[in-house]
Amino acid sequence: MVKRFCGGLIVIIFFAVAAASCASSTPSAPASPTPAPVPTSNLQPPTSQEDTAWDRVLQAAKKEGRVTIYSFNFTGDLGLMLQKAFEQRYGIDLEIITGRGAEFIERLKTEKRIGQLTADTTEGSAIHVKTMKVEGITVSVAAELPSLGEKGKWVIDPFALDPQDKHLIVHFISTYAPHVNTRLVKPGEEPKAWRDLLDPKWKGKMTITDHNISGGPYLLFPPLVREKIIDESFIKALYKQDLRFATSVVDETAQLARGEQYLMIRGADSISARFVAEGAPIRAAELQDGTTLSPGAAAAIKGAPHPNAAKVFLNWIMSQEGQTVHGEGKKMGSVRTDVKDFRPAPIAFVPKRPVVMTVEDNDDGTRLFNEKWINKLMSQ
Repeated sequence: MVKRFCGGLIVIIFFAVAAASCASSTPSAPASPTPAPVPTSNLQPPTSQEDTAWDRVLQAAKKEGRVTIYSFNFTGDLGLMLQKAFEQRYGIDLEIITGRGAEFIERLKTEKRIGQLTADTTEGSAIHVKTMKVEGITVSVAAELPSLGEKGKWVIDPFALDPQDKHLIVHFISTYAPHVNTRLVKPGEEPKAWRDLLDPKWKGKMTITDHNISGGPYLLFPPLVREKIIDESFIKALYKQDLRFATSVVDETAQLARGEQYLMIRGADSISARFVAEGAPIRAAELQDGTTLSPGAAAAIKGAPHPNAAKVFLNWIMSQEGQTVHGEGKKMGSVRTDVKDFRPAPIAFVPKRPVVMTVEDNDDGTRLFNEKWINKLMSQ
């Protein structure tokens, strides 16, 4: 069963009904096709099941019989694919409740206070999961997960966001880079470095999410500033390029796909991939001086009603099988080196200079958003 948490209400969505996102002003992406079959090629059962300690966890999880996850990303067809594959593998019911990270923080704080926890695990943006950790909501189970002990299998350290306590587990990465409309921008005309965006030829032809209503720019800029790839003078000059504003990254991508703009500044591979799959003329433009990688995080809930089933799910989502299902369902690359990159060719590239967003970058982004930093910068 997949559920959706919307403003305090939980709406049950059965398999016969397509999963939809929480009602909001954010335009939706192109409709997804019927969920694809669960991929079975190149999948191997977790070898760690042979381990006696892990066998005990599996047995206890099967007695618990279910696991509930509060999820920001496991929506629509992806949620159904994950659910089907996990339940087929373990015979444990997977309930996915989707919603916004901020809503889940408040919900979990309330559940913790009254002693009635619903979720066993959670996943979403690093900043939201980190906030849950700070609130004492999460617990580390990393030492018990065999998948995380596999050496040489990782594109990014699973504990990159939380190396000391290991509450936060990196289970996906989004790549942020400028994306262009291929009908308007010929091959070779794309920007090659961030400062190329200041070229007068791009004036009035670029779109970005509105920094007054979306945190997108505050996710993109802090890591690049930290690495001294750009600075405040660049951002100030960029915003004088007669930018067009979008309400969300989905809206931004839709504008690009329709040919209303030549270039979107913060293209997200997971979003553009869905448009490309529908035939949109979009291509990523890798900038040689740096590409932002934004990790997502998953964690176990402290005092969860099904703690062993939570461990089994977290271990599975980090396994080759779990990452394959996730990658195919979301049209993304993987945090593992032994899993196929499911991004369409126009979007997929391996950055020459990856800049991994940290939890501190997220903190900076939230602070800057709250301070409307760009507005202050432009008024100087």
